[in-house]
Amino acid sequence: MARQKKQKADRAYYTFMLLMLSVVLVFAFGLMIGKQNNPQEAETVQKSVTVPKDNLTENKTITASDTETVSSTQQAQKETVPEFKQATSFWSENSHIYLRVNHEKQLELKTVANFDLSDAVYNVNDTNIASIDKSGMLTGLTKGECTITVSCNEETLHIPVTVRELTVMDGCTYVDGILIANKTYGMPETYDPGMLPETEQAFNALQADAKDLGLNIYESSGYRTYQYQISVYKSMCDAYGEDYACMYSARPGYSEHQTGYTVDCNSIDNTFAETAEGQWLADNCHNYGFIIRYPEGKEDITGYAYESWHIRYVGIEAATEIYEQGLTLEEYLDVESVHVHVEGDGETADSETNLSETVPTENIPEEPIINSIAPEENITPVESFADAPLDAPI
Repeated sequence: MARQKKQKADRAYYTFMLLMLSVVLVFAFGLMIGKQNNPQEAETVQKSVTVPKDNLTENKTITASDTETVSSTQQAQKETVPEFKQATSFWSENSHIYLRVNHEKQLELKTVANFDLSDAVYNVNDTNIASIDKSGMLTGLTKGECTITVSCNEETLHIPVTVRELTVMDGCTYVDGILIANKTYGMPETYDPGMLPETEQAFNALQADAKDLGLNIYESSGYRTYQYQISVYKSMCDAYGEDYACMYSARPGYSEHQTGYTVDCNSIDNTFAETAEGQWLADNCHNYGFIIRYPEGKEDITGYAYESWHIRYVGIEAATEIYEQGLTLEEYLDVESVHVHVEGDGETADSETNLSETVPTENIPEEPIINSIAPEENITPVESFADAPLDAPI
């Protein structure tokens, strides 16, 4: 009797275990089917990533599904925007074209001898971003990237195009998030950020790596206030005249040093370019996010004489593109640098004109050699050019 009871109990136990196993299997099967039908909901775990935003970065929490969307979008862009591709009989010296919204730029092509481009066909793969007419005149329409294609005699040329957007915020001008300070675009007197942390950190890294190679790169001049620049510019005008000063110094409010992104390295004259430090800086500063702001041979574009010692922080990606393509910041952002002397000089310019009309190119005296910049604390702030000390450093 006891044996029969034990057998019944065992059968009941095994039956219960089989029932529970069946429930688990059914539940697991349901989860698998649900994941296949809606894979995005299955990946709801959030993670923190760094998302680039207009050459600056911010920490932003996004879902894994958002990451997949970003990746797929980037892949689609790579598929729809071909890499630069030259043709055999005609070519462009620009491997990438940078253009601002509502700006025009003529596509300039070179050809082998006797090759006729009159039958060339011009196209843009995204007409929402830019347009191009039958003469090769390109017009920026909205911010974004696209590719222009030139076809002639069964040959094809592809050139990537980036259309940028200019914005003004608190009296400062930004192009795709990059602050621009030159003869055309200035900053208000109240803009006083000091040396920015990203500039300082990048320069410290550059300096440390140079030191490991036995090179001594140091800061001669960094951040300058609006008031300090009054003294600098007045000193240059008094010594050499306003036209000359315009080539070698910036008006108050238009100096790169006021941006907080600029460092003058070592000796403030172009003998620096001949030193090991100067040569290394020119070849490597882009790896740290800096550019040689006023390169040799580009004076008609930047509006300033060559300065081998003057570097500007723009971020590693932008600096590398500028370096590899041999551009100035003006070319990269599609802006001009023009000083038009008007009453109340020092206000932000609101128009762009021809540089050759405003900057003399003849009878320029020899570039002065400046070996040091006096520290700003030794300069007494002034309220106007008339009050500036005559011995202010350049």
